[in-house]
Formats: sequence, C-alpha cells, structure tokens
Amino acid sequence: QFTKEQFGALMPLLIAHLGSSDVVVHTYAAAAIEKMLTAKVDGPNNTKISKIGGAEIKPFLNTLFTGLFTIIDNAELNENEYVMKCIMRALNVAKDDLMDVVQIVLEKLTAALARVAKNPKNPQYNHFLFESIAVLIRAVCTLDSAHTTAFEQFLFPPFQTVLQMEVVEFTPYVFQLLAQILEFRPEGAGLGEAYTSLFVPLLTPTLWERKGNVPALSRLLTAYLSKGPNDLEPHLLGILGVFQKLVSSKANEQYAFDLLRGIVMYMRQEAFMPRMKDVLQILLMKLQQGKTPKYVGLITHFFALFIGKYGSQAYLDQLNQLQPGMGLMLLVQVWVPRLQATSPTRLEAKTQMVGLTKLLCETPALLADTNGQQIWTQILACAVKIVCSPESHLNSLSVQDNDDDAEIGYDATFSVLHFATRPSSDPFPEVQDAGASLVKSVGQLCASRPGQITPMITQGLSPDPKLSAGFDGLCQKAGVRLV
Repeated sequence: QFTKEQFGALMPLLIAHLGSSDVVVHTYAAAAIEKMLTAKVDGPNNTKISKIGGAEIKPFLNTLFTGLFTIIDNAELNENEYVMKCIMRALNVAKDDLMDVVQIVLEKLTAALARVAKNPKNPQYNHFLFESIAVLIRAVCTLDSAHTTAFEQFLFPPFQTVLQMEVVEFTPYVFQLLAQILEFRPEGAGLGEAYTSLFVPLLTPTLWERKGNVPALSRLLTAYLSKGPNDLEPHLLGILGVFQKLVSSKANEQYAFDLLRGIVMYMRQEAFMPRMKDVLQILLMKLQQGKTPKYVGLITHFFALFIGKYGSQAYLDQLNQLQPGMGLMLLVQVWVPRLQATSPTRLEAKTQMVGLTKLLCETPALLADTNGQQIWTQILACAVKIVCSPESHLNSLSVQDNDDDAEIGYDATFSVLHFATRPSSDPFPEVQDAGASLVKSVGQLCASRPGQITPMITQGLSPDPKLSAGFDGLCQKAGVRLV
C-alpha cells in the first residue's frame, strides 16, 4: 500500500523502466503502473473509491504515454497486452485531461490497429486496444458531443479497412465503436454522410450469420434508429427482415426485441403501424411454439412499451385484427401470469408500470363487464407488486458499473467493450415517479366513475395485506384520495 505522495515519487522511476530494452523489465513496469491506477481506498457509505485520480496522474501524462507507445510502436517486439492494458487504464484515469493528447494518442492507437489487423495474434492485446479507443471516445465526447465529427474522420478509414478485409475477430469491436460514436452524435445532427453510406451494407444477411456480430450490430441499428429514424423509413422492410431472422433463434431473440423497441420508440407511427400486424403475427407464432420464461418476458416488455407509447386501444385494435378478443386473452394467459411469477427490474419495471397504468385507466373495455373487471383487479395487483418490490429498483434505472473493478478482457463468444457501453435510454423520461403516476391516474378514474372503482381496488388488493398497505402508502405520499 502506498500514499498519493509516494505515487508521485514512484511514477518517474517506473516510467524510466518503461524505456528498458528488456521485455521483462518494461512489462513489469507497465503492470505495476496499471495496478497502482486501480488501487482503492475507503469512501463514504461503505464504498471504495480510486486512490489515484486525474490530478495525480496529470503531471506524468506526456512521459507516461511516450514510454508506453515507444514499446507499442516497436515492430520488433511482440504485442504486449500489459502495456496496452496500462494505456487503457491511464486514459480512463486521466479522462478529463485528455484534450491535449487526444490526437497523438488516437494516431498511435489507429497505427497499432492497422498493424494487428493484418494478422491478429493476441486477443487480450486487441481487446485492450479497442477498449483504449472506447475510453477516448467516451471521455472526449462526454465533454462535447461535437467532437464526434473528428472521431468519424479519424476512425472511419481504419474501420472500413477492417470491414473490407473481413477481419472477423475485429468486426464486433468496430460495430460497438461505430454505435458508441453515433450515440454521442449531437441531437438533431442526423446521421451524416459517412453513417448514411454505411447503413445498407449493415443489412447484409451474411454479417448477421456470425454469432459474435449480432449483439454489436443490433446495438448499432438501434443507434441508427435513435439518430435518423426518418432516413431509415425506406429501409423498414430490411430492418424487419433482420428482426424476423433474429427472433427465430433462441440465442438471438433478445436482440430482435431491441430492434423492435427501437422502431417503436423512434420511428413515426405512420411509418411502422401498417407493418404492425405482420410483426405481431410473427411474435404470436413464436409464442405458440413454446412459452419460455425468457420469451414471455421479452414479449410482455414489448407490449408494455407499445401501450406506453400508443395507448391501450392501439394494443387491443392491433391484436384483435388477428383474432377477436386476442388482446385480453394474452393479458389473462400470458402477461398477468408472467408478472405474478417474476417481477421485472429497473427500466423494464418502469416501462411495465407506464403500460399497466394506461391499461388500467384508459381502457373502458376492461370496465364493461365482470370478466373485464376481474382482469382489471389482477392488473392492478401486478402494478402495485412492481412498485412495492425492492428488487424492481424503480428509482435506479441503470446499473452503475465501477470502471476499475469491471472484468475487462477478451471473451471468445462476444467481447463487450466495457468503455463503449451506455445506459439504456428511458422511453418515458417524462414520467418521473411511476408509482405516483399510477395512483394519480387511478384517482382520476375513480372520480370519473364514483363508487365503481374503489370496490374493485379492494377486491384486487385485499388478498395480500402487503399490497393493500403499499397502495395506501402510495396514495398518501401522492396526496390522492379515492372516492
């Protein structure tokens, strides 16, 4: 264990050893620096925080990167994963002070990429190389998203080389970085020329046949949908073709739903609604073939999003076109049992709350007869269960990863670039508190139908005292009095 002062004294000595021609010496020097940069001290509330921050490493940045890249640039040496991992760590610790060195570091990293692309040998080294590029993109574009243009100009040529040479080890990394840059593009800037020209080739079926490409490609297509939904309208059939291919495979069905949610979240309703009947037919055929818990979770998450965006009547109309009464039948046989069995978490929990609230409060068909009213009471119990369940984490929608502790490294099936990940976007940012929104909407429904709804609430919640108490607590907190 060392103090910050000792770090300041040790760094020049370790950096000097990076200049050694002895591989063992400069490797151990890089590994030691990397370990020091991830050292932890106790922080507030039983947390661990990094001992070394940007301020401590800043005085050494130039000499440190010079020493590390001298090893990387030396074509006579083998690719050294410890040195590349040290570069990744140093970039991450220095993130706010990188503006002065970003161009030179990017030049060095892309030169290293061009060399290894000809003959990828060391998967760990390659992984840390791409992570280093991801750290740069994240650090610089978080400060100012206008820098995405510079990254595009710099990285598109080497990335296109990788894609043209079909370096299969690298394509998943390239797709993740392309998605990361596109997600950082300023709002309203559209897709730009480079991304537009790249889009159609991304729909090529052979690309989607490689298992390692699928997670990265589906994220990239979702990023396209978020930034240029109108430009993609002419390609909707191609995107739905990809969706149909993915949903037919158990391994890829979750990525099919990522695309589908992207279409519903970002595209104009007029553009995709005419295709909705076909999409629902594909989804229901798969449901008939086998109700796995995973697939039921995915399809009910999608229904909640669809209702949240377009209302419960649109859900009922679209499904009833396929078969009269289908919308309610799915609620009773698939959706409610799923929520009774397992509680959704985080962003899905919020999406379910928004969808269920609309079902409860904007669906007159549910209140028309005793069968519908029975379903209504079950939906209410499911919604209250989500709010009351601590596992649903309704108030912390994304999982905060610690950059230093994360298992960063190569994985043979699909290597996620840790520093290229981004939290999922909330489809309903306007709903600040899903529990309060539920009781306020139910309160308005009660006021519009005096005496009819409160007995149904009692019927739905009384079997479980926890749910009754939870609902009463929500009403009190939100200042709602039911009539």
